Amino acid sequence: MLDFQQIDFSAESVLSFSNITIYPQECRIEINGESLTLSRRQFALLYLLARNVGRILTKEQIYSHVWNEIVPINVDETIRYHISEIRKKLNELADIDCIETVWGIGYRFKESK
Repeated sequence: MLDFQQIDFSAESVLSFSNITIYPQECRIEINGESLTLSRRQFALLYLLARNVGRILTKEQIYSHVWNEIVPINVDETIRYHISEIRKKLNELADIDCIETVWGIGYRFKESK
């Protein structure tokens, strides 16, 4: 269930999908056994989406949760930039398309096939 407080990663469980494993207590992600390096915010954003697999999250929900502050005027650009950077890093390590853009609404995590 999505709540709007910062995630306490020390209390979270490992998330495992077909080729992605997310270790929240270590703030570490492995793709096909290789480590993926993300910034703290990128990690929190990807973890938030993965923790809510299949659920559409609006940009405002993502911003409020990951940044834990009032939504700024440029939330669209901020979220789009961070999603873009995460996608680049996922594609550099493996051809993974697990973040789906739901036009006009937000984003959702989908399991890679």
